[in-house]
Amino acid sequence: MVIWVAVGGRATLYGAAAGAVLVNYAKTFFTGALPEVWLYALGALFVLVTPLFARGLMGLVPASR
Repeated sequence: MVIWVAVGGRATLYGAAAGAVLVNYAKTFFTGALPEVWLYALGALFVLVTPLFARGLMGLVPASR
């Protein structure tokens, strides 16, 4: 899914893996607790992550040089 990479980060494989874990955990949580809200939460996540975290969550981690 595109949302995995958007959340985790486009530049690294670790970012995509982290995004997959976080999005799938959120899916499990929301579909169990509030199933009617899951699709709205997924859409909001994508809309918020794209402009605010252009490099995903891995963009918050300082690059090692």
